[in-house]
Amino acid sequence: MIIINAPLKQELFQKYAEGEGLIFIKKSGMKLFFDNPEGEDGKKAEALKKKLKGERELAAIYFSVQAQQA
Repeated sequence: MIIINAPLKQELFQKYAEGEGLIFIKKSGMKLFFDNPEGEDGKKAEALKKKLKGERELAAIYFSVQAQQA
């Protein structure tokens, strides 16, 4: 499971994560929870964070991406 913790523009974070093959599970407060059907959550979380930091409309927002054992 991969968790994106973002206070703003959560819809955009969800769109980008789903575009990377993640499946949206739920939203709880500032956290968005995703399932990674490919496995290797740690590597996927790292790659996703790097991609999101590179997006112009998200780069200035403070957020975190982390893998969590289900």
